[in-house]
Amino acid sequence: MERVGDEGGALGAEVMRRAAILRPLVQAYLADSGSLEHGVRDVVWELGVSRATVWRWIRRLAADGGRTSALVPRKRGRQPGTAAISGEVEALIKEHLRRYHLRRERASLSRVVTEIRIACGERGWRAPARRTIQRRLDELDERKVMKAREGARAARERFAPVPGKNVADFPLDVVQIDHTPADIILFDSFERKPIGRPWVSLSIDIATRMVTGYHVSLEAPCSLSVALCLTRTVAPKAALLTDLASSAPWPAPGRPRSIHVDNGSDFLSRAFQRACTAGDRSQVPTPRAPAFRRSH
Repeated sequence: MERVGDEGGALGAEVMRRAAILRPLVQAYLADSGSLEHGVRDVVWELGVSRATVWRWIRRLAADGGRTSALVPRKRGRQPGTAAISGEVEALIKEHLRRYHLRRERASLSRVVTEIRIACGERGWRAPARRTIQRRLDELDERKVMKAREGARAARERFAPVPGKNVADFPLDVVQIDHTPADIILFDSFERKPIGRPWVSLSIDIATRMVTGYHVSLEAPCSLSVALCLTRTVAPKAALLTDLASSAPWPAPGRPRSIHVDNGSDFLSRAFQRACTAGDRSQVPTPRAPAFRRSH
């Protein structure tokens, strides 16, 4: 027996009852076997609906091959996927999104909506709702939007697949070092004025994904930041953990056999290169694209 979508039990049973009563009329309607008025009057009395409703159900069942689902009540209003605005307005929305939103100046959605409404008013067209414009914006390809607003490099780093991977067989085989500004702003404790965002330098072991050393400073990264981070990497961690009153284990002391870095000036400095050479450690610069510095 055919099931009727996700309708409730009582509604589904009623739909199937209607379909069973109407099918003889549908067959006669398809066979064009004469007047159906006598049968239609009987169905009107049995189902308690109007004559127009019975005829509408007969035509709907006939058009849908007699399937019971043809009698499931349909939602009122515009069906999903149909456009409520003209092709001219659609083209206008597309053009204004390209002109005002897909730019590095990053005009707000409110500005775009205002410009579209002004343009529609000048042409005597009915302006689309803000929600309609927002939907058209959401339908745009995210990569193309980012490329237009933030540049090809940002789009490539966000959406392009990352080739290759960094692997290591044993701990401290390969250690990566990089810097990033912390997501916090420090304030002076006396004057209550912002000092700035501190820089965090981290060394991470590729084999274990463990942080082996760090350095935090308000100064921009330099060769000194790298040296202090590597000092923390090599040194035992017991004394530091005691000072921090931490009982968490941190089994990560030792000299890395290879150090992966980017092409920052702090890593290309002679001081850093001489230190790697003196310590019999290989310093491997990676390509400039940030994607090549990721571990996988």
